Amino acid sequence: MLISRNWLQSHFTTELPSAEKIAETLMMHSFELEGIELKDTDAIIDIDVLPNRAHDCLSYVGVAREYAVLTGYTLKTDRYHYHDTITRSETTVSVNIENNNQCLRYLARQISNVEVKESPQWLKDRLESIGQRSINNIVDASNYVMFDLGNPIHIFDAEKVTGDITVRNAQSGERMRMLTGEDVELAETDLVIADDTGVLALAGVKGGTKAEVTATTKNIIIEVANFNPATTRTTARRVKILTDSSKRYENGISSEIATESMESISRLITDIIPAESICQITDTYPNPELVTVVEVQHDHINRLLGLSLSHDDVENLFERMNYQVHTDGQKYLVTIPFNRLDLKIPEDIIEEIGRIYGYHNIPAQNLDNYEFSPSINQTVYVENTLKDLLTAQGFSEFKNYTFVKKGSIELANPLATDKRGLRKNLYTQVLENLEKNHHNSDYFGNDRTAVFEIGRIYSKDGEIDQCCIAVMNKGKTANKKYGTERVQLESLNKQINELFGTTISANYEKNSVIFNLSDCFNDVSDYADILRKQSYSENARFHSISPFPYTTRDISLWAYSAGTESDIQLIIESADTEFLKKIFLFDQFEKEGRVSFAYSLVFQSDDETLTDSQVDADMQKITKVLEDNGCEIR
Repeated sequence: MLISRNWLQSHFTTELPSAEKIAETLMMHSFELEGIELKDTDAIIDIDVLPNRAHDCLSYVGVAREYAVLTGYTLKTDRYHYHDTITRSETTVSVNIENNNQCLRYLARQISNVEVKESPQWLKDRLESIGQRSINNIVDASNYVMFDLGNPIHIFDAEKVTGDITVRNAQSGERMRMLTGEDVELAETDLVIADDTGVLALAGVKGGTKAEVTATTKNIIIEVANFNPATTRTTARRVKILTDSSKRYENGISSEIATESMESISRLITDIIPAESICQITDTYPNPELVTVVEVQHDHINRLLGLSLSHDDVENLFERMNYQVHTDGQKYLVTIPFNRLDLKIPEDIIEEIGRIYGYHNIPAQNLDNYEFSPSINQTVYVENTLKDLLTAQGFSEFKNYTFVKKGSIELANPLATDKRGLRKNLYTQVLENLEKNHHNSDYFGNDRTAVFEIGRIYSKDGEIDQCCIAVMNKGKTANKKYGTERVQLESLNKQINELFGTTISANYEKNSVIFNLSDCFNDVSDYADILRKQSYSENARFHSISPFPYTTRDISLWAYSAGTESDIQLIIESADTEFLKKIFLFDQFEKEGRVSFAYSLVFQSDDETLTDSQVDADMQKITKVLEDNGCEIR
């Protein structure tokens, strides 16, 4: 958020220090600093207000309160004033709220006989200092109060509003033209401000042209409201219109600031635009916010912060923060200000105490004599020991999604239609992965596919950490080399029992074996070296596999005299091929003093499906370079 020092100064009774000093104080206690820019007689401080403080500090008054707490500077009160000639009317604006869950509070007030014209210079300067374009005095006043107090404000031309103002959901197929000129089709989930004839504004996002304030406007209706953050966020992103207003509603603001915001905008407009009369406020507030009281124990404060604060120290910090606190022995009952939506639990209050006290003021402690012997996490030990065992035998690890299409436990708010549940077993996904990877065994040069996954499954009885190991051989040769899939899995079962000195309850599903990690728990004194092992070389580099199909070609040859397997492979690699990806030796024999090698060559493109002619061109290059180096193609 951009903070003008001159604008911030208007909140204080005494002169503020330089922008650099202000920024340093805020940076040490409250916000990250993005930078400072000097502008003529002003300085602009750019701070990063995170979402947890957006509800109160995306406003000058919020930042001013923060700075006052940190420095003890005195804030001004009564910063907005009515013009002396204003008269009051008993009339009101009629407002109906049809959806109390999406419109939390709605205030409306009419001001009569205004003059729309250019804003006074001070108002234009304030807005332009933070990158806002001046439009006219009415619109500028609403934008000024929004940035100043944090509550978005919208203003309608009263003569263009027919009948009552109704806050409702849009009707299917309903459309409106935005102030920016876009013609938008509305959804039934959108909240709109409407009159008896149509839509006036998209609630919390953008106004429409139907009741737009123009140069001929004489009577206006001011809207100060609070809308549901989720509704505003959904609508703003659906119509792709993100505004300063929607940003504030999305992060949530307190409905309690609406009254002050309405009074402030009313005073500002009548002060810069002498108007004839101002009517009563219509305030529709179906479910007023409740006061929140949080209990904090004194010893919990010191234990969490690593301090030795006295009761007086804590009470002085609460006084600086302007919190209402009732002390009851060793506990504090803290009444949370309405504007601090982020304070909900004792730890939130303790964080505030530490932040205002200053984390940089907390003394460092010498931990040389601190005795601590961490316990061994059995799950971590077993998981890493299994990984070392399996990867050493050529197994690859999977990490599948926990979310699946259907499970024993269903999600209240699924991410997608195929991720509605939590998985109830590992083997379903592992066997699917096994099959897919086995189809690519030629690409990897494997005569078997060996995989595993260690993860958590979910049932109505709770959560369980499991391991699933799966293998699939490629033909009879692999069966002779490794044994059948069941033989391999049973051998691993035996190895795991011997490794941990336990007996696992193994369940076999097709080409897989599954067991609980807890079956492997035993007495372990340390992690040994299991956390420092790695199954890849330091020079290994990741690259994605092409989504296009690969093709294989075999080539057999008599090597030149003294030519070795690696020599021949280097010759093949030296050919100026375009699509050769991998080279695998699959046969070798000697006859009459000559050595024969047979290679499987894998071709693939990153951009297209290869044709036979493209592969033939590469094969011709390989054949030529082999023959040029004394090899005889068989």
